[in-house]
Amino acid sequence: MPEKSVPMIPIVYGSTILPEGGDGLGQSFDPATGKVIAEFARAGERDVDLAVRAARRAFDQGPWSRMRPFERGRILQRIGELILERREDIARKECVDSGKPLRDAYWEVDCSARFFEFYGGASDKLQGRSIPLGPGWTDWTVKEPVGVSLHIIPWNYPFQLIARGVAPALASGCAVIIKPSAETPVTAYEFMKICQDAGLPEGQVNLVNGRGSVAGEMLARHPGVDQITFTGSVATGERVQIAAASHSVPCNMELGGKSPQILLADADLDRALPTILGGAFTHCGQVCNAGTRLLVERRIHDAVVERLHEAIGAMRLGAGIDDPDLGPLISLAHKHDVARFYDIAESEGALLLGAETPSAPELANGAFVRPALVVGADNTARIAREEIFGPVLTVIPFDTADEAVRMANDSPFGLVAGVHTRDIDTALSMAERLRVGQVWVNAFSVGLDVEFPFGGYKQSGFGREKGLEALAAYQQIKNVCIRHAVRD
Repeated sequence: MPEKSVPMIPIVYGSTILPEGGDGLGQSFDPATGKVIAEFARAGERDVDLAVRAARRAFDQGPWSRMRPFERGRILQRIGELILERREDIARKECVDSGKPLRDAYWEVDCSARFFEFYGGASDKLQGRSIPLGPGWTDWTVKEPVGVSLHIIPWNYPFQLIARGVAPALASGCAVIIKPSAETPVTAYEFMKICQDAGLPEGQVNLVNGRGSVAGEMLARHPGVDQITFTGSVATGERVQIAAASHSVPCNMELGGKSPQILLADADLDRALPTILGGAFTHCGQVCNAGTRLLVERRIHDAVVERLHEAIGAMRLGAGIDDPDLGPLISLAHKHDVARFYDIAESEGALLLGAETPSAPELANGAFVRPALVVGADNTARIAREEIFGPVLTVIPFDTADEAVRMANDSPFGLVAGVHTRDIDTALSMAERLRVGQVWVNAFSVGLDVEFPFGGYKQSGFGREKGLEALAAYQQIKNVCIRHAVRD
């Protein structure tokens, strides 16, 4: 049993805080040690219904929709300020709850604040347009909030992905229900406290903890929910879409990927290889847009593999709070899933480099695996096609730029891609032909990347997060048309 000092993460709706839900209590574990770090209330049917009612009441009757847009913007800006004021505490809690290195947790908090700064500034600029119909007619559009927005949050970036969806939803005038992952419930409650302290009206944001198969399913099917934003696996996303279809509500779906990084022989390897490693191994590869397929021009293939093997062999594993090169995976169960792919790679005849079992005593109780390079697999192998969500980089040679594009596009996913080359013509040609939602050239992810849209093609999902494009998911367009007299 956990010690009494272990914090309790409640369900929060309206002004009500429930330390225990209808589905009992769950526990959250530090993946570096296996120790319980928190308990959380798991919502049952009654809790879900009350949370939706609170959000519905806030949207239909609360003050948020009656505020002037710039007033809402100021509250969103204040949320961003409070996130930064509490940066240290949130980052450390996120680090222990999710296992990510501390520097990544700091980035996550900083990026979360940027979302509220960005969308706080956008809230009074959500303008419609006039439509010319000729004399005797006046026509215009109005952007209105879609209603109650449900946000189902994954475990890999729990705080940042709350901010990514909730900020544009609030800027648009929606009420929100947050359903965090049962693996990482801790910082969602910190976010709720910030919203309250910033002056967000009661019920405008609500927190429902619990199991996805129970609370998540009931929320997605609830007729009081008007829109769903989901980030997670394809299989779970399909279930959410089926639930949403039961009452015909729109969804934003970000479903992961198997993103290619294309390395041409003319690239600056001293710059490209650290970028490639970061693109594949950040947060132990538990990133939806991780660049885990490295397509390398054949004449530099062996030299690149040698340098990458040396680099991953030097990576230091450890608890996230110690800011290692690689932290643990999210859980022991996920560790077994990733290790299974190591076996799959070897069964497919590939050479697995660097994937030795960690032997340090301080890692014994955690969900640690060594990073791996897979060499000798082709683009049809399972290791090159399935999303692993672990520190596994598959290296595949190509001979021509056209072949590289074909291989990159030969995937059920289409989230992002990277191109590394000094030739701008080649880079632009590839960017035009790659079937993905975002193309990086001589980069892979940029800083606090809030301003540009993010989302995928094919099984990577639909809809866009981030940027001004994200606002569309939380808005409806109303057209007003007036026929009036025409005077000479």
